[in-house]
Amino acid sequence: MENRKNIGKIVVSIPEGFQHLRPTVSDNSLVTMNDSGNSALRQDAIAVIGMSGRFAKSNSVHELWKHLAAGTDLIEEVTRWNLSEHDADCTPEGMDSCNHGSFMDEIEQFDPLFFNISGLEATYMDPQQRLFLEESWKALENAGYAGSGEHTHQCGVYVGSCGGDYARLFGKGAPPQSFWGNAGSVIPARIAYYLNLQGPAVTVDTACSSSLVAIHLACQSLWTKETNMALAGGVFVQSTPEFYSVCNRAGMLSPSGRCYTFDDKADGFVPGEGVGVVVLKRLQDALADGDHIYGVIRGSGINQDGTTNGITAPSANSQERLECQVYDTFHINPEQIQMIEAHGTGTKLGDPIEYQALTRAFKKYTDKKEYCAIGSIKTNLGHPAAAAGIAGFIKALLSLMHQKIPPSLHFESGNSNIRFEESPFYVNTALKEWTVDAGVKRRAAVSSFGFSGTNAHIVIEEAPRNERRHVEKPAYMIVLSARTTHQLRQQVEQLVQYCELEPTADFGNMSFTLLMGRKHLTHRISCIARNQAELIELLKTWLKKGKAMQIYQAELHGNEENIQQALLRYGNQCIENCRHHSQDRDYMEYLSVIADLYVQGYPLEYEQLFIGDGYGRIPLPTYPFAREHYWVEEPRSSKERSAVSHGQHAFDESLWNELFDQVINESIHVDTAVLKAKKFLIN
Repeated sequence: MENRKNIGKIVVSIPEGFQHLRPTVSDNSLVTMNDSGNSALRQDAIAVIGMSGRFAKSNSVHELWKHLAAGTDLIEEVTRWNLSEHDADCTPEGMDSCNHGSFMDEIEQFDPLFFNISGLEATYMDPQQRLFLEESWKALENAGYAGSGEHTHQCGVYVGSCGGDYARLFGKGAPPQSFWGNAGSVIPARIAYYLNLQGPAVTVDTACSSSLVAIHLACQSLWTKETNMALAGGVFVQSTPEFYSVCNRAGMLSPSGRCYTFDDKADGFVPGEGVGVVVLKRLQDALADGDHIYGVIRGSGINQDGTTNGITAPSANSQERLECQVYDTFHINPEQIQMIEAHGTGTKLGDPIEYQALTRAFKKYTDKKEYCAIGSIKTNLGHPAAAAGIAGFIKALLSLMHQKIPPSLHFESGNSNIRFEESPFYVNTALKEWTVDAGVKRRAAVSSFGFSGTNAHIVIEEAPRNERRHVEKPAYMIVLSARTTHQLRQQVEQLVQYCELEPTADFGNMSFTLLMGRKHLTHRISCIARNQAELIELLKTWLKKGKAMQIYQAELHGNEENIQQALLRYGNQCIENCRHHSQDRDYMEYLSVIADLYVQGYPLEYEQLFIGDGYGRIPLPTYPFAREHYWVEEPRSSKERSAVSHGQHAFDESLWNELFDQVINESIHVDTAVLKAKKFLIN
């Protein structure tokens, strides 16, 4: 029982069993093969073309990077609940409890109307469904694929989730929406339903490794061409203190309230929260389509511990076997891996097992010592359970993008069970420039191990250089849209800020991304500009005065049926004229007609403005969702329940029962009944 910080298991050393031989080709040959553009290897590569996420004190991955680079500790005392009320029943006698964690802000806020979800259904939706839905949308916008198109039909969704506890807050008589609103299987189905995605929609639960396993499964679907694009990630939210209760009872949490990964102070993990999504495509397709590439997955794999000395005990042999399997299968030389994002939960015995497995795996390929940085994002934000893998994956991607290795925190005195100087690794404790020799690519490996015994290991490398060039036009049409006037203004403000911060962003690609990679909503604005400087000036004038030259604005009110076929044909003719007239004056006149028809809702052949000219997608500011409160109040007694959301009165249970009877007896759609109920309550 003294080893309960390692999930109550005493881990013993097992003689090395399965041994991996060195590949028959030399290490240098491996590097040459991997970097030479060999078609077979390139076909295996998967491009990361979009990403989005939220974590503690980080409403975007860009905010997360600022914290990682600064070495910010995002763990703090728990304020969401009063854990002292639960400690007496949940903590074994004589054992200290954990009162720290990292938490996302405003998990009760949501924009249901954007996704055509009623207020009642939103109130009874697990926040994990809501958050993954919003971040999936942002990731698709970030990738430039949030518009309509055939590519979405063969798009899969893979999410790691260990189930939610939101339904524990419901009293008796919760509406039917609470059933599917709290089903784990519906988490990936939400975005698939909204966008008509017809690839696999799969929820993965392998405990802590869930989201990295989800990424591996997404890669497999792309390799087999079951999908052409995939969303993959994970989510973990604590709606109640139940996770603290069970983990404290198991003696798994850190009484000191920190994850001391690879340090002698290691005494357990600290709970965290997070949601993250990446968009994946085959590398060759991403290059051909002009996608922005954040990084490249060179290889991935999963395995199971099988029979060990305890069902939840980690296995060094299984981890080593998996790592070697990935390196051998995908012809990866570990000597060319410069960063390890470890699972690293901060347990006295679990950390050395992971370190030992990596050391043995690497030594099969190289004799170099202390050349590869190792660390864990859990030292910053704790252990986000099912979202742990995607958190580490995003950290590694951001490190590749910025060409810097962020510090791993709380490392002072190395774990006495680890022989650091004998290994290929060193714990990186300060922000470090990620330098490599000429001709060598930056590479990182990410590990995630579940107490289910399912392990995942992925190797990623920096993105290839973008050599794509496009035909320059005299001017471009920049379009934005939103569901409300306020959100449209937010869109404009975001774009102005982006243009000021990124003055070298490709203006033609910006036009292409906003027109072809975004959903076009009811409140629209279009602007004709020759460059970013002119765009900034025009948009600032519009923000100040509500109008500006070369800017068109309109609101659609279900008048799409009033589209005149003559104007539709004329608009498409103007697009055709733009393709054959490069004179500034003529081009501006044609583009002005197109911009005016866009805000009126005319479905012109906008893609013809760009087709064959080499334009690509770039990351741009994503949609500013409305922040409205949707949360169920915790029942004060078994007979008392109050479903309260922003602007709503307590829901009358007898009213719901009456409406539900109408649904059953008169075949009225549930959402119709919900809308009637909302209207009644508001009035």
